Amino acid sequence: MKGFRYSWCLLIVTLITLLFSQLLQPVIASQQSSSSNNHWNTPFQVRDYTFPSFLLLGFSPTPAKPLEHGHHHINFSYSVVNDFQVSATVEQYLKERHGGKRRPLDSADIDFIRNLPQGEGYYIDGEFTMLELNYNFGLGDNLELGITTSYIFYGGRLLDGVIYDFHDAIDIGQQGREYVADNQVQVVLARDHGEDIVLSQRPSRGGFTDPAIYLRTAFPVPYFEWQGKLSLGIKPALVSERKFISSGNWDGGFQLTLDKQTSHNIYTINTGYIYTGGFEQTDFNPPSLPYIDLGWRHRYTKWPSIRSQIQIHLAEHPYRDLVDSALSELQFQLTLGFKWKLNAGMLGVALSENVLNFDNTPDVVLHLSWERFH
Repeated sequence: MKGFRYSWCLLIVTLITLLFSQLLQPVIASQQSSSSNNHWNTPFQVRDYTFPSFLLLGFSPTPAKPLEHGHHHINFSYSVVNDFQVSATVEQYLKERHGGKRRPLDSADIDFIRNLPQGEGYYIDGEFTMLELNYNFGLGDNLELGITTSYIFYGGRLLDGVIYDFHDAIDIGQQGREYVADNQVQVVLARDHGEDIVLSQRPSRGGFTDPAIYLRTAFPVPYFEWQGKLSLGIKPALVSERKFISSGNWDGGFQLTLDKQTSHNIYTINTGYIYTGGFEQTDFNPPSLPYIDLGWRHRYTKWPSIRSQIQIHLAEHPYRDLVDSALSELQFQLTLGFKWKLNAGMLGVALSENVLNFDNTPDVVLHLSWERFH
């Protein structure tokens, strides 16, 4: 497979990283303060949910300190993603063609969009739910193994009405939502040479997606009391791409994490690169995707069991080299949330919203999480 060659590159880098971490263990240990042992200061495990990035390898934000030897961390996330992206040309067409009636796209609508220029011919509408389990285990004092498995369900209308009413209440317009039916999964993307991407209906009920495997190791940061960690990840192609639960190819990548902890605040930087293997079924080969996540977590003196969190996600769009329009511009999403420390674990709730550019990322993501350390 096309993406398989990345696994060999990652294997070589992994071996070098392991050797590097073992040689520098005394330096790393001397930098880690006792306050860094508070594992409850973890960021929300949100990732890039942009269509079709959620089928590629994804790196969630992570704290810089790996788990200690023999310790493990379980994180269960429930995310509802609502996506509606159309060009201005398509919005105007829907207004004129549908005549104020809300209905799904028909064959005539799809043909019209496919015949538009690449920068204008796109329509992405759908809601999906992703259940994700992250399991991390401490292999050594500065080495950690992570495994992620997800189940995706296409369809649902949990957020359709909420978003419609919210846009109507603040009078910012619906960007064409008022001309299409709720609870639909339809995608039309015009491409050169007739190789358009078209999903006229929900591709499947969903299913388990490809798992991802991560290896993480700490590294020393000589200045300003920051801590560092390097993560290597790989996603093998194990499930069927026909149900749109796999890209059909291997992906690989890495993530660099830096964080600084004070008595009440933690500042985190996660940045990395994803080497994509491409989508087998649609013959779409997205470019390698750089990204950066910035985070701030705050502990309240009056309520020590509560953490408020702000996370910012900036990333290249998978359609960067395919079209030249608002769809392919830089992604920008803001996540706001809270976590509560309970006896049974840590409960979290967050909301991610597209800002600056409303045309190339999901409108909103509702994120619930539960996690526990052992």
